[in-house]
Amino acid sequence: MNVINKIMKGDKVIWIVALILSIISLIVVYSATSVLAVSKYEGNTGRLMMKHLGMLIFGILMMIGASRINYKRYAKIALLLMIPSLALLLYTLVFGRNINDASRSINLGGFSFQPSEMAKIILITYLSRQIIMMEGSVYLFKDFLIKLAAPILLTVALIFSENLSTAVILIAVCMVLLFIGRVKFLHILALVGLCVVGMGAYLGFDAAKTSIQNSRGVKAQQEALAKGEVSVEYKEKQNRIQTWANRLKSMGEDKEKVDPFDDKHLQRTYADIAVASSSVFGKGPGKSEQRNFLPHPYSDFIYAIIVEEYGLIGGIVVLLLYVILFTRVLRIVIKRPLTFGALMAFGLGFLVILQAMINMGVSIGLLPVTGQPLPMVSMGGTSLMATGLILGMILSVTRSMEDEEMNKEQEIQALTETTEDERELESRD
Repeated sequence: MNVINKIMKGDKVIWIVALILSIISLIVVYSATSVLAVSKYEGNTGRLMMKHLGMLIFGILMMIGASRINYKRYAKIALLLMIPSLALLLYTLVFGRNINDASRSINLGGFSFQPSEMAKIILITYLSRQIIMMEGSVYLFKDFLIKLAAPILLTVALIFSENLSTAVILIAVCMVLLFIGRVKFLHILALVGLCVVGMGAYLGFDAAKTSIQNSRGVKAQQEALAKGEVSVEYKEKQNRIQTWANRLKSMGEDKEKVDPFDDKHLQRTYADIAVASSSVFGKGPGKSEQRNFLPHPYSDFIYAIIVEEYGLIGGIVVLLLYVILFTRVLRIVIKRPLTFGALMAFGLGFLVILQAMINMGVSIGLLPVTGQPLPMVSMGGTSLMATGLILGMILSVTRSMEDEEMNKEQEIQALTETTEDERELESRD
């Protein structure tokens, strides 16, 4: 028991929630990866399971290590890593692996790594430091632009073009963090305006670029046909506005008037079937049927598999675990308002809960399809590592709070004992 207490320093509730989510992850990923095991590993589910277990253990080790570092050190680390993280995002944008027309990861020694996961943590920690440094002091709009707005805009801009959902989540967390940190409201509104202008400029550029590419593609096809060359039909590319508009449009379409199994509706259809075919208690562990059809049942749509196999009860339990986690983060903010530790813990905790809610909302059909994994549950190395680091950083703050409370109790106890000794001496005199 003493060994466990030494390892699990900080808020025990957060530790318990993280461990329960890890166990759920092992069980559900084992079931959801059966098709992937057949297609890539000759049906060897054990190999996939060991790989996922290894990443889970690594995430938990990250959590343990991060929880044992004094949280105040993260302020200096974030300050040092802010510029390198932007450079890495830029490198990924230019030279990263292109998957589904998006460059989101780079290859590090055979492992796929998403710099955006680390960039989110660095930005939130950096902002928490800067907000506290500026709090209570008189600063100009220029200072706000350089110290707060510029890092937010640059980070979000480098993520936005390749991963809209991550960029939106990050900007939402940053705005809430600025509001809680009592940054001038007019400055926050100005930042919102800059984001809107920047988004509009990018979308206009993307639409023009896509139009030029499509024109050249059609022209090249026509020239090939005129020369009698065999040519494959050119498929016009969609710009970002069209892609996002189609995703939103598909949410409100009459399902009786569309083909539910075409490329545009396929993921949503199988996720809906997974949820609808379940019951209060579900079909049972390992009995999911839609895992055989969903493109990413072990990551983007893992919550749909949880609901299918464990029913309404299983879905509610997972939801409550994230709610409990966030209430423990709010407890830190209440106890230590307007401190670096509280802002950092809130920002990181809000990031996790927002990502979880979006994943669950997509899986049950409340939100358009995105690529957000379920934190500490979905299969994925960078995501598990980042979530472990986030929870460890939050635990570091709670550990510091517990140490302070313990020191106060010991001080009060020492004073009480001194008073009793004095009373005893007086009675003897």
